Amino acid sequence: MKTIDLSWLITFRTDQPNFGLERMEKLLALRNHPHKSLPVIHLAGTNGKGSTLAHLSQLLQALGLKVGVFSSPYLIDYHDQISINGTSISEAELQEFLHSYKEVVLHHQKDLLGLTEFEIITAISFDYFSQKEVDIAIMEVGMGGTLDSTNVCQPILTAITTIGLDHVALLGDNLEAIAEQKAGIIKEQIPLVTGKIAPAALQVIIKRANSLEAPILSFEKDYQIKNLVSSEAGESFSYQSSLRTCPQITSPLLGQHQAENAGLALTIFDSYCQQEGRTLLSNEVIQQAFHKIRWPGRMEIVTYDPLILIDGAHNPHAMERLVDNLNSRYPNKTKHILFSCIKTKEETTMVRQLQNVHSADITLTSFEDSRAISAQQMQKLARTENLHFCDWQSFLKKTFPKGDMLVITGSLYFLAQVRPYLLKEKQ
Repeated sequence: MKTIDLSWLITFRTDQPNFGLERMEKLLALRNHPHKSLPVIHLAGTNGKGSTLAHLSQLLQALGLKVGVFSSPYLIDYHDQISINGTSISEAELQEFLHSYKEVVLHHQKDLLGLTEFEIITAISFDYFSQKEVDIAIMEVGMGGTLDSTNVCQPILTAITTIGLDHVALLGDNLEAIAEQKAGIIKEQIPLVTGKIAPAALQVIIKRANSLEAPILSFEKDYQIKNLVSSEAGESFSYQSSLRTCPQITSPLLGQHQAENAGLALTIFDSYCQQEGRTLLSNEVIQQAFHKIRWPGRMEIVTYDPLILIDGAHNPHAMERLVDNLNSRYPNKTKHILFSCIKTKEETTMVRQLQNVHSADITLTSFEDSRAISAQQMQKLARTENLHFCDWQSFLKKTFPKGDMLVITGSLYFLAQVRPYLLKEKQ
């Protein structure tokens, strides 16, 4: 199969996002406004977006719907960011879109000055879903909310998963400021569902929703998740809302936070069914839908011998959950942790959080990507924190004591390189 030629698109890649909706509106106008007729569930949040949409997509498909999903960053192949019912846009289709968009951009360069890679791929997703006439599209916010390129959509439902510190230089250095940015996706009189969010941040969101007369369903107040039990099969929990009582349901994704993501997705889904006048699915069908979920790079066990776990924790909020999960799930295992991340992240904070993992040694590394923190910077951080530094391929070729486990984390961009390497070695 021919590999997609991304050379033109990558020329629009930036280390810092060029926020604003004006370019998106102009670009989409040149494509006959494909976003305006598209029914969308718009999903924002610091963490948990990908896992929530993985649950939600399966639930919507269980209704027999044609479900478009736009999610970033990709973990396996570039075109995986855009999919319908779990099947990615084909390389040929994406290449055709890139060619047509290149023509548009070349003819309107002055109007589209400052255009970014993310804006182009977002526009293509709207275009593709519109052409394929999906029944519903789940659009994941790239960064923030208010000025994110996805925020030109016309949603029928919105959701905010979590609020944590991430991209603080761009979004704000406290939870309330970040919540203000995420709340920018809320639209007038359009229902909103929220996940597990700290009270101060939630109040910012509620205030915004009230000002727009947007009905809001929130975690604990309007739906509850209890009786959590973790196992190798996933996370089992009970769920309660005004629309459904579910004594036990299991998400196959590992990590206690996945119960919260699954519960949020179920609340969004039932709200969608109620809004559209559809009969709610039975608990049995809900469980069958969850069993089909696959979401690589989130507490994913790549091999069992040796036990290698990869997780895309890329900010302090996500790292805190990873540390908690490692300590609760594997308290007696010696853990060899490999960490790397991109330039816009709080690497020192996350490395110090990892030092709270029980029975662990930590190795820092870098990887080949213009967005990655350089090897020199990571070596400096390793010296400062009295940790190891190693080329990641060399680290993975080491022989570790039988019964120990490897944990690889810090960036989905990093995992996109490590995961195929590990799977190839496994063969």
